[in-house]
Amino acid sequence: MEFKQMKYFVEVVKRGGMTQASEQLFIAQSTISKNIKLLEDEFSIQLFDRSKKHIVLTDVGKVFYEKCVETLAVIEDMTSEMGDVMNLDSGHIRLGISAILNVRFFTGRLKQFHNKYPNVTYEVIESGGKAIKQFLNNDEIDVGITTLPVNDDIYDSIPLYTEQLLLVVNKDSKYADVNAVHLKDLKDEYFLMFHDDYYLKDQFFESCRNVGFEPKTIAKMSQITFIENMIMDGIGITVLPESIVKILNDELVGIPLEGADDSWNLGVIWKKGNYMNFATRELIEFLKGSTTDCPKNI
Repeated sequence: MEFKQMKYFVEVVKRGGMTQASEQLFIAQSTISKNIKLLEDEFSIQLFDRSKKHIVLTDVGKVFYEKCVETLAVIEDMTSEMGDVMNLDSGHIRLGISAILNVRFFTGRLKQFHNKYPNVTYEVIESGGKAIKQFLNNDEIDVGITTLPVNDDIYDSIPLYTEQLLLVVNKDSKYADVNAVHLKDLKDEYFLMFHDDYYLKDQFFESCRNVGFEPKTIAKMSQITFIENMIMDGIGITVLPESIVKILNDELVGIPLEGADDSWNLGVIWKKGNYMNFATRELIEFLKGSTTDCPKNI
């Protein structure tokens, strides 16, 4: 049984005859008649009482008609919904984002995308870059926002922005009024760091090792607000991207670092070979046109 055969049959019943259905569908009456006969032969049934002058359904024909109407309605609804998804009248995107993100930069781009596709919905998970990769591997998110580069054998990616990492201290620190601090001069300081699943920690520790010391970590956490308050209380210092520093309490100061890898590169990543829904594809294409150096004012 084919879709067109059901459609021809239903149209004949609705229009009250094959001639009328032929005119409505713009096809030959013989084509309609042939396809209805194929239906009857396939199921070994008789759909019409042909002893009557007008179209009259048999008992089995009435049941068959009702089922065809239901089936055609389901197919039409499915076609409409698929069209909505492909035209982005609907859709859902699962995002994994780093806590060490210029939120205003990203939500500004997301607002532009939302204005263009207001019916697309989002689910956002915040975590470290290593966890975001695991979420992608487990198909728990569609795309992630994390540090670049990534293993291009496993992930595809596009850059979003690049900014500078700064040393963050409270305003009473001996470093607060200097123009820059060399990393090796911080070997005796205590650091407040993000948990191990954040790449910022790995990047900073590697820089420290390159200048000859292992940083002393007094605490690990994942909440910027907690880190902020501990620095204000003089418990330790940290390193954060410039855009994050700019939204911290005025009691804190950001200072350029010398002798360190102070470039912070954020990008969008997704798993190679995974199915990607239309909304996610369109978001990635949209973000490709948004790559830039990180804005200084957020």
